Amino acid sequence: MVLPRKRREGARKEAGKPVKKKEPAPRAEPFWVRTEKYFRGVYNELRKVHWPRRREVVIYTGVVLVSVAVVALLIWIVDSILSQLVAFVLGR
Repeated sequence: MVLPRKRREGARKEAGKPVKKKEPAPRAEPFWVRTEKYFRGVYNELRKVHWPRRREVVIYTGVVLVSVAVVALLIWIVDSILSQLVAFVLGR
């Protein structure tokens, strides 16, 4: 197979370049050092978190409970309607 002229010239130029030796990979840190770094990072991130006050937690909890109750009620209503519809269609 004959390569186009430009590729052959480029290949010749690269063939004369010295080959760089790869540096050895850095040694992995011991497990306990990596673990310590991880937990220090977790601690630093948790310090940045905006923690809600007790009043906010109570309000948010109430909102969640009311939302769950509303969704449960809607699902119950739709389920009852569909059950009646299926019973009517099947003639029971």
